[in-house]
Amino acid sequence: MEWIKLLPETVILDNEGLSLEDVVHIVKNDYKLKLSENVKEKVILARKAIEKAVESGEKIYGITTGFGALRDIVIPEKDATKLQTNLIRSHCVGVGEPARDDFVKAMMVLRVTALAQGYSGCQLKTLENLVQMINKNVLPIIPIKGSVGASGDLAQLSHMVLAMIGEGENNLKFEGKIYNAKEGMQKAGIPITKLSYKEGLALNNGAQYSAGIACIVLHEASNLIKNAEIAAALSLEALKAASQQFDDRIHQARFHPGQIEVAKNLRSYTKGSVFVKKHESLFTCEVENCGYYYDRKMGDASQNVPPNTEFINLPDDWICPNCGGSKADFEKQWPKIQDDYSIRCTPQVLGPVRETLAHCCDTISREINAATDNPLIFITKKDPLEFDIYSGGNFHGEPIAMVMDYLSIAMAEVGNISERRCAKLIDDKRNDGLSLFLIPRSELGLNSGFMMPQYTAAALVSENKVLSAPASVDSIPTSDEAEDHVSMSPIAARKTAKILENLQYILAIEMMLAVQAIDLRCEIQKIPHEKALGKQTYNAYKTIRSVVPKLVHDRIIYPDINKIVELVRAGSIVIDLDS
Repeated sequence: MEWIKLLPETVILDNEGLSLEDVVHIVKNDYKLKLSENVKEKVILARKAIEKAVESGEKIYGITTGFGALRDIVIPEKDATKLQTNLIRSHCVGVGEPARDDFVKAMMVLRVTALAQGYSGCQLKTLENLVQMINKNVLPIIPIKGSVGASGDLAQLSHMVLAMIGEGENNLKFEGKIYNAKEGMQKAGIPITKLSYKEGLALNNGAQYSAGIACIVLHEASNLIKNAEIAAALSLEALKAASQQFDDRIHQARFHPGQIEVAKNLRSYTKGSVFVKKHESLFTCEVENCGYYYDRKMGDASQNVPPNTEFINLPDDWICPNCGGSKADFEKQWPKIQDDYSIRCTPQVLGPVRETLAHCCDTISREINAATDNPLIFITKKDPLEFDIYSGGNFHGEPIAMVMDYLSIAMAEVGNISERRCAKLIDDKRNDGLSLFLIPRSELGLNSGFMMPQYTAAALVSENKVLSAPASVDSIPTSDEAEDHVSMSPIAARKTAKILENLQYILAIEMMLAVQAIDLRCEIQKIPHEKALGKQTYNAYKTIRSVVPKLVHDRIIYPDINKIVELVRAGSIVIDLDS
């Protein structure tokens, strides 16, 4: 799945709806949103149906009745509009810190797409007010907690509508300042929305808070899986991984497309590498600063060993022609036929993550254009106007909850395997001859080097394991048992976002350790980086080293981690891969 797509700076919402890429461009790149004439026609027609239904005096949920457990109470026509405003006021019960701006804006975009389907019956001017807020970056301040994802994300969407109707204190953000809603809307030149029949219900009934977070999370996960492959490739270089374990024939034999793709990417990233070779052929002297190599197929560099001589048959008194090291300096790595799982099984772990991500994108791509409020209006004939109004449960957030739980497990696994490579990189018993904690002369004990970043990675991995426990399996009845099964979709989406935030740091730590190990490896074997590494791993190395220098002695490390995290978030390492 690729997110880089050239789109006009205005995205037109038509009968086809929006794509995930459209939503991300509107939210992240401030593209404008415009309603097509076809969409406007559908909205106007649905509104006429609502007005006709009210005139008929028919008992219709949420239009001429109360809500939830109050569904059987008929509301007099004179109070029908007041009912909608009261709905919003009473449902603004969110708590906690404000939700991220991109989460809020995505929620607003998705609420527009839901109403634009023509099943909700809101006024066109109400929908256009919401579009104006999106285009001018007028963002309600939405408390992050308080929804169970059942009748939709009622609390968060109600806070959004509260700002639209000009009520609430310090609950609207515009041009970097926080305003009371009425003042902020006036400042932005957007009319205060006056709710009419069904409009409060149309605006706050749906899982767009959950789905909005999901859109942003999927965008970030797509970037992170690419960064995870790059981090792994740098570790392959640093740890002199065996190239044959990524041979396409191995992965084709298991049929999984994600696994095949990851193995292909790792081969591409390390193509031309001196370090990523077939293990059973190449051996190097492990004496510090030597770098002499012996190839079972070709003999040693100076031909002191006859070609095709088996390494195991070298004479006991054999010494390295370069540094005088003993046969034992070669024997300690014999035979090294395959790597540990955190290296060898990278395609088998990251491949399923790619497939999980693709499945989640398919589900959310459908959800972002769904009509999710209740009841829904179905026009059967335009002229004379005939319609059906049916109550249902499209507001239930289960589809979002399940895929977000699925994605949280997958992305936690990305961190798990990355942390294991981090531990290997700093372990002088497992890192193929590099120093303990990747610091020169670690035996003196004066410098701790990279002892501690792995602690941080371990802490984040542990937290992610807790966060990856599914939210969707829980349900607590609400609304006097009328809403007796709920999805917990906003919790599933929010914790997935937190897992990705932690994963950014884990991958940054692996990259930081890997480039340090590569520096040490190149020094030992006296090979320039550009000749030692694959073209793409070398480009990734350069990008990281452009913001973080090599560690020679102990210094404060957290700024280095933060700088690499910024590269990861921005996708800079991915973009620079082929430069």
